[in-house]
Amino acid sequence: MLELISAARRRKRPPTHQLFDVVTLEFRVGLLDIDLNMHLNNAKYLKFMDRSRLEHAVVTGSLNRMIEARCNVVVANTEIAYIRELRPYQQFQVHTRILGWDDKYVYYDQRFESQRKLHTHALVRVVNVYGGKAISPETAQDIMGMHLESPPLPEYVEQWKRLLQSKKRLTETD
Repeated sequence: MLELISAARRRKRPPTHQLFDVVTLEFRVGLLDIDLNMHLNNAKYLKFMDRSRLEHAVVTGSLNRMIEARCNVVVANTEIAYIRELRPYQQFQVHTRILGWDDKYVYYDQRFESQRKLHTHALVRVVNVYGGKAISPETAQDIMGMHLESPPLPEYVEQWKRLLQSKKRLTETD
């Protein structure tokens, strides 16, 4: 909750980063963050990812634009690869960047690193919401007074999108 209050207070500061810049936050694994295997609990990764995306929105100025435009974002999908564990008291960084968007979603890349080694890699796609309904990223930009063009999405994101479409078709036939 304190993080949300801090973000709300800082949202009107001039942006220090561009929308496609990598924003890095430092963390340390606390004793309340670990599971029985004595490493960072998988649910806590999502907490750190949320916090890092919020900071990305603050320092790029997009949080203030979203609040003023009464827009919101909701996580639609997350894909996480756990490569190396993070142990109690271990320091790590979360590197967050927007990769781009398509006609429906905005795509984030988030990486957990410690001592210059990749520990976890996550992809997140979010949907913009206005008036309780999903809107396209272009519509959200229009509402927020932004006019940016998405760079091409990396091939690994295109592959992930195809996997998610296959999953959706599977659930529709059940």
